Amino acid sequence: MNDLYICNGLSNYISKINLTDSIHQKIHLEDENKIIGIHGIDFLDDKIYIAGNNSYNFYEININTWGIKSWEIGMFTNDLKIIDDFIYLICSDTNCLVVYDMTNKCLCYQIECGNYPQSMEINNKYEVICVTSSKSDQINMIDYKINDVIKNIRTGNFPMNSKFYKDSKYIFVCESNFGDEINGTFSIYDFDTGQNYKSIKLNTPVDMYIDYESKSVFVSNYLGNCVSIIDLLELREIGRIYVNGNPRGIYKNGRFLYVVLGDKELLIKYDLYTRKKETIRIGEDPSRIYGY
Repeated sequence: MNDLYICNGLSNYISKINLTDSIHQKIHLEDENKIIGIHGIDFLDDKIYIAGNNSYNFYEININTWGIKSWEIGMFTNDLKIIDDFIYLICSDTNCLVVYDMTNKCLCYQIECGNYPQSMEINNKYEVICVTSSKSDQINMIDYKINDVIKNIRTGNFPMNSKFYKDSKYIFVCESNFGDEINGTFSIYDFDTGQNYKSIKLNTPVDMYIDYESKSVFVSNYLGNCVSIIDLLELREIGRIYVNGNPRGIYKNGRFLYVVLGDKELLIKYDLYTRKKETIRIGEDPSRIYGY
């Protein structure tokens, strides 16, 4: 991995940040006036695939030539993932997951997956796609071999993101509680039973990065203006990193923690050893961050 890629929701470009020199490169999608709403990215070989929650298309960019293709599906998309020759996209206006056949260039499945699917995660051990549906307060398990929902797990209010811990049965969920007076929780669920194993009170958690080496999770607290550090051995919050803004996407590489500030068009590069911060100007309404 050499670079970070950041979704800018109100700019029609992806921010590419080189991890060696922190140089910012803009990868433009279109020169039209309409905002695409870049909201999700996945990678396959030398191509980037992009979901847009204000566009009826998803996009393909060749990393070597910067050539752009658009694929019309007729729905707004919040996220996408690639499995073999198929692209799985969650659609916020139709509340479904659709499967696009890249070989035959057509939609081949449409699967209902709760109200306002926000994000998705693949687990190859269980052969499932985990879809986080914010307004249904649930995560939906979809078997990608048969393209059908096999399980729904109830969560706390307005979940934003969910991830499996390695290939275990445990699922981590950021339950933001947006629109509620309660601050929100970082919760752990059992895939087999659907039961809540543990909940830790935070402040509108929206995204996470699991650091397997240190056995900890870094969690963005959007309205808390901080990143919480969760110790996975003790299952408690052991520290906070204040970032002077509303943190969203989060990523860790070595000793550096990268945090997107959604309200300030900034990427924070935080040295976990020295606690020094560096800021990098990025696009408008930045959200998710990926390493590739």
